[in-house]
Order: sequence, then C-alpha cells, then structure tokens
Amino acid sequence: MKILIVGQFKIWALENHYTRYLKEYAEVETFPAEDIFDDYYQPSLLNKVKVKLGSKAIYQKISKELLAKIESCRPDIVWVFKGMRIWPETILAIKKMGVKIVNYNPDHPFEYHSKGSGNENVRNSVGYYDLHFTYSRNIQERIISEYQLRTEFLPFGFEMSEIIFDEIQNGAEINAICFIGNPDKTRIEYLTALAQEGLEVHVFGNFWEKTLPKMPNIKIGGPIHDLEFWQNMHNYRVQLNVFRPHNFGSHNMRTFEIPAAGSIMLGPTSREHNEFFKDKEEVFLYASKKEMVAKAKEILNMPDTAASVIGNNARQRSLISGYSYKDRAKQVYEIFNTL
Repeated sequence: MKILIVGQFKIWALENHYTRYLKEYAEVETFPAEDIFDDYYQPSLLNKVKVKLGSKAIYQKISKELLAKIESCRPDIVWVFKGMRIWPETILAIKKMGVKIVNYNPDHPFEYHSKGSGNENVRNSVGYYDLHFTYSRNIQERIISEYQLRTEFLPFGFEMSEIIFDEIQNGAEINAICFIGNPDKTRIEYLTALAQEGLEVHVFGNFWEKTLPKMPNIKIGGPIHDLEFWQNMHNYRVQLNVFRPHNFGSHNMRTFEIPAAGSIMLGPTSREHNEFFKDKEEVFLYASKKEMVAKAKEILNMPDTAASVIGNNARQRSLISGYSYKDRAKQVYEIFNTL
C-alpha cells in the first residue's frame, strides 16, 4: 500500500506522528500543502493582501503541484489533514484518477472559532471524500446523517517514549494547578476562578501576561516544548484541561497527554472523557466552574500516596488501552486496508 499524506509538517504538526508510524506498515510520502501556503502568506504583507482580496494564485499552485505529485507517485490513498488549502475541485480530480481520498480534521469541519480552524474549502469538500476520520462522535454522527458517508472515530493520542517518561520521573512534585496552552475567554474565567479561591495557579503559554488578572497566586511562564513540556506536565499535582468550543462534548489533545505523563487531569465531563477514563480513579471530571474548584481543592489536599495512585492508574490506562499515536496509526492502517 502507498499512502500520500497531505497537510502540515512543521515540528509540532499531528501529521508527523502518523507519517512516522504508518511507515511501519506501508510506503508513505508527504505533500506539505499547508506549509506551501504559509511560506507564501506569512512573510509577505503584499501576499496577505492579495489572498484577502481574492487572489487564487497560491491555491492554483498547490492544486497543480499536488496533482503532479499524485501522478508521479501513484498512491493508493491520499489522506488530507483538514484541507483548508485544497479546492473541492481538486478533491474531485483526485477521485477521477482512481485514488481513494480520506479526510481527517482535528478541528471542527462545520464550525470555525478561530483563524486557521477552517474555511469554505473544508466545508465544501466534506461530501467528496471516500472516508472521514473524526475525533468527535458528535461530528461523526452529523457527517453520517447529513452526507451518508463512511466515517470512522479516530481520537487524539499521545507521543511520549518510555525514555522520556523515565527521565521526567526525577522532578519534585509541585502542589499547585498547572495549565499549559494559550488564552481564550473561557480559560481566563476558569483560571481566575481558581485563583480567587486562593489556589496556586501556574500557567505556561503565549499572551497570558496581557490577559490574566494580576494576582499574587498566579504565576505566568512562557510557552514550553519537548522535554520541558513533559517535565512540567508530570511535576504538577493538578493539570487543568479546559475545552475550546469545537471540543465541547468531546475531548482534546490534553485528554491523552496528561494521563500519559502520569499526571492527574482535572477536565470537563463529556461523553468521550467518561468513555476513555474513570472519574476519580484515573482522572477528575467537572461539570461546572463550581465543581472544578471543589475538585481542584480535593486533589491538592490528597495524601501524596493517594495522588500517586491516581497518576499511575491514568498512565496504565493510557498504555493498556492503546491511546498512543503509534497505536492510532495501526488503527488507521487497518481501516485503510478495508478501502
């Protein structure tokens, strides 16, 4: 089997995990549609103006190069991540070449809550794919209902080696609440609510200095990556998870990253969170701001041994249940075989 993955391949991109692990089962090539667009759009004010005024030149370039890539490498399956830079007409042209075409959207295909989460190319192409992967059962049900298309549930996962996990065990526990990510209205409200109760809150990410109120028990750090990310994920007694709008009722990347680090996740209750983990045995789930504050206090006041058991339970559930991206890639390959 030959697979062509179309998307973004910056160091942080989700596509990289699937590219790496699918190579264990199939021949895999990549086409960086998002990177081609970013290299044109981001450095140039003139090019930004051209795109906003309706210029299609960069989209024409991407379409032409993608079709040429398919013609030269002749994949069995083209797997498009999100698809913001791919015209619906290009999707149809690929299908006419006798190639199966699959979509995976790590954001919402119908609702766009931030720049870069979607556009008309995403929305108008939904009905043209042979298969949709989606992280959300709600989205899965909507695509099946509205388009009568085959759709498979593909949750997010985690990417952390045993070597890294062993390395992060050496850090001392910090009995405080940690949040890793960037601000939005809901996250600011929830973190402020915790701080107003006198709880110690440490935040890592961009733009927090300008958005969070100045309080003595709020500590702000910059963005963290790689080993520093996992070390901080593991060290704090509580790791807060707050959904963005497109994740409501579902889950997000932190759903699996926090438990994989052996940490205690304090996250929103949802259909999928309750499916993946046991509340108060492997994670702690809240249904309101008030319940979030109460459960944060409960976790912070736990004896060290009890907190350690919760973190270990979460880690073991993640490993046993196959929540890693290595396991997700195997799942994808098995589904591709049915095409």
